[in-house]
Amino acid sequence: MHERARPVHAAPQASSGLEPSIMVKPHAVTARKALLTLAFIGACASWLMGVAQARAQEPQQNPAEPHAAIVHLCGGVGDASLQQLKARAKDFNLGFWMVGGPGGAYLADVPIQIQSHGKTVASFTASGPLCYVKLPAGTYTVMGTHHGQTRSIQVHAGSMNQSLRW
Repeated sequence: MHERARPVHAAPQASSGLEPSIMVKPHAVTARKALLTLAFIGACASWLMGVAQARAQEPQQNPAEPHAAIVHLCGGVGDASLQQLKARAKDFNLGFWMVGGPGGAYLADVPIQIQSHGKTVASFTASGPLCYVKLPAGTYTVMGTHHGQTRSIQVHAGSMNQSLRW
């Protein structure tokens, strides 16, 4: 008797649900994320530096009284800076110089206080010999200190060529 060979059928195999894919090493993913994070941080830092530079060149509101909207602009170190500053004078109603010595040498880095009726309305350090300030109408005392000596002048809003002399 001949036995016939029976076809052998393989039992269907259960699918694992995993399809073939490219395996990425975990450290490669971590390194890529780190590089992307660093690139993002660098871009943010660059943007912030640009904003800081732009703000440094704008008139600044007096930090002592943020609600008062007292704006000042100081500078004038060098001819080009002085001309740029003078071109903006029309935006302000008080202008004053800081000069010292018999020759009237220009002074910079002078702490300034502006008071009205005994209260400080503006306080800043003048970065150059010429400062412009935008103030409400009225009379003010402008005080500056240089080498431990304080000088003051009485001014009216609208005065554009005053000077503190040491």
